[in-house]
Amino acid sequence: MIDLEVTQQGKLLIYGATGYTGTLIVHEAARRGLDFEIAGRNEEKLAALSTELNVPYHVFPVNDLGGWKASLEGKTALLNIAGPFSETAEYAMEAAILFKVHYFDITAEVDIYRLAESKDAAAKAAGIMLLPGAGLFATYDPLVVHTAKRVKNPIAMRAAFKYSGGFTPGSVASSSNIINAGMLVRKNGKIKKLNEAPSATFDLGNGPEDFSLMPLGGVVLSFKSTGIPDIEEYFKLALSAGSNVEGAVKFEEGHPKKELITVRSQILIEITDEDGMVVRSMADMPEGYLPTVTSAVEVVNRALKGSYQIGFQSPASAYGSALMTSLLDVVITDF
Repeated sequence: MIDLEVTQQGKLLIYGATGYTGTLIVHEAARRGLDFEIAGRNEEKLAALSTELNVPYHVFPVNDLGGWKASLEGKTALLNIAGPFSETAEYAMEAAILFKVHYFDITAEVDIYRLAESKDAAAKAAGIMLLPGAGLFATYDPLVVHTAKRVKNPIAMRAAFKYSGGFTPGSVASSSNIINAGMLVRKNGKIKKLNEAPSATFDLGNGPEDFSLMPLGGVVLSFKSTGIPDIEEYFKLALSAGSNVEGAVKFEEGHPKKELITVRSQILIEITDEDGMVVRSMADMPEGYLPTVTSAVEVVNRALKGSYQIGFQSPASAYGSALMTSLLDVVITDF
C-alpha cells in the first residue's frame, strides 16, 4: 500500500451529486472539510447545490470525454454516485484511468465489480486505484475479513444482510441489474450461476429468520479480500410499521418517513474453516442510506490523504478489517 504523509490533501470530484444519496454525500464531504467539486447532468440542481456549498460545478453527460477532462483536471479522485451504474460506471472508470485519478463508487451491482476487476491491469498501469462498492461494502467487506481472521484456514462464507430503510429511485433502477445478474455464488473459487434461488435460515439475535439468496457483491469483492473459495449471500428486508408489502419504507419527496423506521440494518457473516469450525460476526448499523454516506466519504478521504493500493481493490483489500472501527455507529458482535 502507498501510504504517504502529505501536507496538502488531494481534491475530489463527485459525479451524480444532486441525487438523493449524492446530496447527502456532498454535505458529509463538506462537513468533514474535504476539498471537492461537484458534477452531473442537471445544471439547475448543480447550480443550486454549488451556491449552497460554495463549491465549483461541472455539467456534462457521462459519455462526454471533454467534460471528464475539464472536471478531472487537478483532481486526485473521482466518486461516482450516478446510478444505475450499468449506465455510468464504465465511462467514469475509463475517464479515471485515462486522466489518472482514483475511482470510487457506491454501487451494489455485481457486474460493476466484475467490470472493475477486468480493468485491474489498466488501473495498475495508470498508477490508480479502482474501488467500487465504497458505500455499504466498507462495512460488509471488512466484517468478512474480521470474521475470517478468527479461524485458521477459512474455506466457506455465508452472509445474511437484513436491510431496514427505504429505496431511492436510483437504487430501484439498479435493483433490476442486480436481479438480472442472476443467482450467483462462488464455488471452488469460481463464480457459478444457479437455476433457482434457495433460501437459508439465520439467527441475527431475535430467533431464526428466512433469507433469500441474492448476489450482494461478496462473490467478487470479498473473494478479492480473502480468497475464500465458497461464498453464498442472502438478503431480506426488515419489516417496519408503515412499510409496503415488500417491507421497504416508502419515500416522500426523496426522503424516508423517519418515524416509520424502527429497526437497524444488520449484516451477519458466517465463516467455516477446513476443520468444520464455524464462527459468526455481526455488524449492527443505522438504517437506510447513512452507512453508505459516511462510509463513502471515509474511504475516499483515505485516498485523498495518500493511502491507496493501485489496481482493482475492495474496501478491505485496500484498508483491512480495521476500516470498520472508523465508521459511524457500527457495532460489531462476535459469536
